[in-house]
Amino acid sequence: MKRIQPRLLLAAQWSLVAAFLLFPVAFAPGNVAIALAFLLSLAAGDYRARWQAVRGMPVVWWALGLYAVVLVGALYSPAPGADIGMHLSKYAKLLLLPALLPLLAQTVWRTRCLNAFMAAMGFILASVYANVFWQLPWSVTQNQGWGGDHTVVGDYITQNIMMVFFATAALARGQAARGGYRWAWWLVAALAAVAVTQLSQGRTGYLLLCVAVAGYVFLALRGLSRWVVLGSLALAIGGVLATSQTVRDRIALGLAEAAQSSSMEITSIGGRVNFWKHTALLIQEKPLQGWGTGSYHSVWCQRVTQEGWCWFGGWHPHNQYLFFWMENGVLAVLLFLLLVSAPARASAHAAAQDRPLLWAFSLIFAVDSLINSPLFSGRESHFFTMLLLWLCAQAYFGGRAAQPAAAAP
Repeated sequence: MKRIQPRLLLAAQWSLVAAFLLFPVAFAPGNVAIALAFLLSLAAGDYRARWQAVRGMPVVWWALGLYAVVLVGALYSPAPGADIGMHLSKYAKLLLLPALLPLLAQTVWRTRCLNAFMAAMGFILASVYANVFWQLPWSVTQNQGWGGDHTVVGDYITQNIMMVFFATAALARGQAARGGYRWAWWLVAALAAVAVTQLSQGRTGYLLLCVAVAGYVFLALRGLSRWVVLGSLALAIGGVLATSQTVRDRIALGLAEAAQSSSMEITSIGGRVNFWKHTALLIQEKPLQGWGTGSYHSVWCQRVTQEGWCWFGGWHPHNQYLFFWMENGVLAVLLFLLLVSAPARASAHAAAQDRPLLWAFSLIFAVDSLINSPLFSGRESHFFTMLLLWLCAQAYFGGRAAQPAAAAP
């Protein structure tokens, strides 16, 4: 058994690398790789040592606590068993954190995993630009031409969320690099940003890009350079608004939909306004314990009876905070807030060069959770769970490794 355990651990680590490579581009193979890493990690044993390595990380306790609340909520939920089971399955990804964090204790495996993710996103970015000129067989959209929607994988919301983080990570790599490599990474970051603003119809991407890049720059730079770059970013945003008819049209449409939300017409932004309003009313009835895990669908369809709204809004309210609060009560939303803030909080333990990226991810997670349900939606939950895993590992394990060097004369 002692001979097999190191091999199982090695197989789990390579499976995790494969997961980071696959989940951005292929949902089902990504699922398989994540599951394989999890199962091999369990089979590798040595639980006591691995638990000791991660038990001091608050993110582990917040993830386990949140899933425990979800389990308890299943006991008093009025929802059908299938709906409860679906929720338990989706939120089970929280268990990946304590199981897989020990696999990333060594720098080499964290490097391989992030490189795999960056390679996958590089493929998506190249495909976005290639799809402007050619009809790619693997692209979701098949419309050529500049300024249209060029979603390559999944849906444009998830692609843009991942692309925003990719752009921010490219900024971080550029800041750490030297010479031509620095400018190459910053070019990649600019191309990724343009892919979000000019080659997608997703308003989520516009918002998250502004938040993430501004947050990163504010923390990464000091003094006059910080304000020069932030001012330049503001001018760049103005330039995008001036040059992109797509962006202007999407923003104008969103404002019009929000203003007309009371008509209960089924629209993207108007729908979200009504999701939030009606979910808040449900929360007011059971604010402490919630309605129970998986209850949102059946309760929503009982209360919001206008034609089409059971199908349109019955699975999640496009707000993860309200979603947890409505189903699992105030404790769930508090634990989720802690989970969202985990990378930013972990930055206190991280190496200095990692802190801006940790904060940028928490900002992306926090803002996206206001307008989507990132732990419930399949592709989004892959991204947020896996990058939460990597970033917290980098903060704690990478920070420990950097401390002796930082203390050296």
